[in-house]
Amino acid sequence: MGLTINFTLLKRRQRDDGTIPIYLRITENRKSSYRSTGFWVKQKDWDNKEQEVKGSHRRYKHINIKLRRLYREVETVRDDLEINGNLSKDTLLDAISEDKDNRSIINQGEIYRTYLQDEDRYWARRHFKVVLGNLKSFIKDRKKPDQLNNLDSQWIEDFQDYLLTEVGNANNTVRKKIQRLKGMTDWLFKNEEIKQDPFSRVDKVEPKRTSNKIKLSFDQISAIENLNLEKGSKVWHTRNYFMYSFYNAGIRFGDLCCLTWGNLIDGRLVYAMNKTGKQKSINQLPPMYQLLLHYVTNCGQYIILSRRDPKDTLQKAVDPMDLLMPMIHQYAQSHANEYIFPILDEHYEDPMELRRKISSKNVQANKRLKIIAGKAGIQANISFHVSRHSFAHYALKKGMDLYAISKALGHSDLKVTEEYLKTFDEELLDKSMNKLFS
Repeated sequence: MGLTINFTLLKRRQRDDGTIPIYLRITENRKSSYRSTGFWVKQKDWDNKEQEVKGSHRRYKHINIKLRRLYREVETVRDDLEINGNLSKDTLLDAISEDKDNRSIINQGEIYRTYLQDEDRYWARRHFKVVLGNLKSFIKDRKKPDQLNNLDSQWIEDFQDYLLTEVGNANNTVRKKIQRLKGMTDWLFKNEEIKQDPFSRVDKVEPKRTSNKIKLSFDQISAIENLNLEKGSKVWHTRNYFMYSFYNAGIRFGDLCCLTWGNLIDGRLVYAMNKTGKQKSINQLPPMYQLLLHYVTNCGQYIILSRRDPKDTLQKAVDPMDLLMPMIHQYAQSHANEYIFPILDEHYEDPMELRRKISSKNVQANKRLKIIAGKAGIQANISFHVSRHSFAHYALKKGMDLYAISKALGHSDLKVTEEYLKTFDEELLDKSMNKLFS
């Protein structure tokens, strides 16, 4: 009959980053039909002769296992059709397209998570895992159909209602989860697994203003800074990380983990934010240097608190930082590839592994921050991100203008900063009103 099954790169769908989707191709009498595998690779990473991803691709083993499994499944369906005398390109395509397991929303959700993993989108994959768990419960509890052809606007609105009423999620949480589901449907639509966008008529829940962000006053920040903690202990290190973040405009924990001494350039901390890729450059002032000094090996031999004035027989006091700052930069130049802070044990080449490790370390840091807050007499349930909120609040109170705060936080749009600072406005308004009428 001349029916062949193989994998091919569909080059006409190449993306801007150079990746091309791998499709299953079924050919009969020189006519072909295609089915997406959900995987994308660059031309240089594809071995067309061997029908597999080359070892040059970081996840070649994982993708090849999935491709071989898919091929075996299609071969099994082909054999069954051939035994029944009903084998053709169209019947084979229909049979694998109608496969309930493959065409189920949950199965496609699992494939989508694999796609996110291959794209190194760690947080998107992690967040979608929660959504997928909600989808499984929704389908089971409400006895909803689990096939892609049932995925329409009403189905999505029912899921939205389920999140609100039975899961008990707040409006903003539901909006985030629905947006993540839309990421999956956009991907399915782009790969022609569904024929139309099911979100075109969805009536989404309205956003609600979030409750006040937790932030610390400068007195509370000072209380944390002045705690007498055992030097070298884990809580001592965590306090240092938190303070360095606060002084550096609320640098995120993930960015802090990845800082090397090479990021210290000409008196500035220069680094690219992991979240946005945007470059930040922050002038290093004495409070930052005091913290960095803890992580300079054998720094004690450099500390000279005074020097003799050659023109005077009297001893002249010298600001220690005048001596320490050049020493720290000299140290930084000779240890450029080393992490500044001892958070990560090694340099991870796999971005997914790096993000998993950072996430684990962040959880540990947040637990220690709760201990630190207790010692400082702070009742708020703080996390590392509170350093960012606290910086923004302090900058606002000190009169820093919106544009400067936006630049310091690394926001790409002033509107983002305005939204970020909304929850801090009331306190400033109260003080202004008190000045007017008290």
